[in-house]
Amino acid sequence: MSRVKAIPEEILLSIQNLPQESLGELVNFIEYLQYKNSLKKNRDSQTVREQEITITVEESEELIEQMLTEIGDSLPSLSDYAVSRAGIYSNG
Repeated sequence: MSRVKAIPEEILLSIQNLPQESLGELVNFIEYLQYKNSLKKNRDSQTVREQEITITVEESEELIEQMLTEIGDSLPSLSDYAVSRAGIYSNG
């Protein structure tokens, strides 16, 4: 079997071995790669010109609020020790 044909099988096996809680992060990474490749494709074909995107403070706050709503309680919170001076400056 050629190396090119083996790669998709390796990817599928790797995905199957991921813990369930990592699948959301995998989806986000795949979407990022798709976005990055679409930008490259657009740049290569010169069908879309890049534009500078500016947003207002209100729009950025709304985006942050939407992200926090979507993430919900899935983010682990830091312990009191982790945010204490001893936790921040510890050597271990």
